[in-house]
Amino acid sequence: MSEQKRLLVLGGSPFQVPLIEKAKELGLYVITCDYLPDNPGHALSDEYYDASTTDKEAVLEVAKRCRADAITSFCSDPAVPTVAYVAEVLGLPGPSLLSVELLTEKDKFRDLMRRVGLNVPICYTVKAGELPSSIESTQNYIVKPVDSSGSKGITKSSGETAPLKQAVDYALQFSRAGRCIIEEFIDGKQVHGDAFVKDGKLIYYYLGDHYFFTGTNSFIPISTRWPANISEKAMHSVVEQTEKLVQAAGYLQGPVNIEARIGNDDKAYIIEIGPRNGGNFVPIIQQRLSGFDFTKSVIDLALGKQEIPTSFTVFAAGAHYILHAEKEGKFSGVIVGDLLEKCLFFKKLFKDKGDEVKAYTGSNQTIGVLLFDFGGSEFSDMATCEIFDLINVTADYYG
Repeated sequence: MSEQKRLLVLGGSPFQVPLIEKAKELGLYVITCDYLPDNPGHALSDEYYDASTTDKEAVLEVAKRCRADAITSFCSDPAVPTVAYVAEVLGLPGPSLLSVELLTEKDKFRDLMRRVGLNVPICYTVKAGELPSSIESTQNYIVKPVDSSGSKGITKSSGETAPLKQAVDYALQFSRAGRCIIEEFIDGKQVHGDAFVKDGKLIYYYLGDHYFFTGTNSFIPISTRWPANISEKAMHSVVEQTEKLVQAAGYLQGPVNIEARIGNDDKAYIIEIGPRNGGNFVPIIQQRLSGFDFTKSVIDLALGKQEIPTSFTVFAAGAHYILHAEKEGKFSGVIVGDLLEKCLFFKKLFKDKGDEVKAYTGSNQTIGVLLFDFGGSEFSDMATCEIFDLINVTADYYG
């Protein structure tokens, strides 16, 4: 009998649980690691180590101590550079550290886009106390930390000095590197979804229309609905640009989470390409709608296997929705309309009745996630248009 392979998984949050469960199903010995010992994934693993997933040296020591044969993460931006670093040092399968830094650090990513010759919005990189002199006061901008996750620290702002400085100061609170970007806001539809790269090509992708909560001026995603309602020309442009970027970065194998903006005349702007799966259980709904098993594919890749499925023909309609509060209060519950309830196949709440909730400014304030499979039903068109009216977070709001 062959010795059981030992897989080190960075993170034990609810979003990593599907990967941990799959690894156990596959007969792997699973070690988990993060600085939150009460995370549910640790109760499922064979071993747990208390170390931050962003602390490269600490995780390297964990990997050595537990004799890891493979290392991976799931649905986590901050953990990806650590996975790459440890894999490089120990000679394990994984992406290069340089490739993931080029994709995960937003200022480096914009520089990469320019070098490749792609559509790039006007963009400035700033540190504390800096504001570019060439900013147009009449232009709208998005201000983001270069290295945060979960949409934390993001603000839509005008180019006027006072609000822009406030947006920069806010963004820098969430940046480990002490940098943020100020970039032109592109009007138009946004699309989002997961894809899988093999030999620098997208062997799988499924993008949907992306919707945002703007009540706190933070411009945070709250829903994606598949399939995307964009032209074939725009979709082809997104795929082509994504492939050029992953090839230029040297990220040739693995999952990617894509966000793109479709401007005038179907001109596509890549907003982000994360070298990981989307959060909020995006891989789970993508598997439900298309059959692509992201959890197994990510594990196989970490183990050095190359047998990733490459043919998918069925793509059903569906949506994911992030439950959130518009202001501070105490959580009461969630009401889903009767018609929409029939399509609900997954519900995960992170709050109990009576728990405090805050106005939604980032994923750390998420109340829960709902996943819907509309299939081929006549209801799918109505649901994708009116989903906001059919879901209601109930709370006793203050004030």
